[in-house]
Amino acid sequence: MIINRFPLAIILSSVLTLHCSSTKSLSEAEKAKLDSPLMHLLSGDREDDKQLDITHRVDGTKEYAVIVQSEHPEAIRALGITVSSVFGDVIVVHVTLEELKNIVSLPTVQAVRTGSRRTIQHLH
Repeated sequence: MIINRFPLAIILSSVLTLHCSSTKSLSEAEKAKLDSPLMHLLSGDREDDKQLDITHRVDGTKEYAVIVQSEHPEAIRALGITVSSVFGDVIVVHVTLEELKNIVSLPTVQAVRTGSRRTIQHLH
């Protein structure tokens, strides 16, 4: 498999680093990638939950629909996250809070925005 313009070693290195430090707090650069509702969510403010598209996994874990801006969906897949859709540099995923932190930590991710059913359906 050929990965577009991005060395596999860097992706694997990022995944290993993220796996080992998934409970760390976000840096300012990582926080800057998030929109306001996701920032509030990660800071523990659940009041903005109403603005989020939330589903539950089989085990009861909440997952949130988010739209990721990146040209490298393979980096997200390498984290073990299922990618729902890819449209150019727009990637739709449903993630837990820990998975969200891991995505934001990827160097190939420019931004992560709140996904809503309306927004995601519009992208299809």
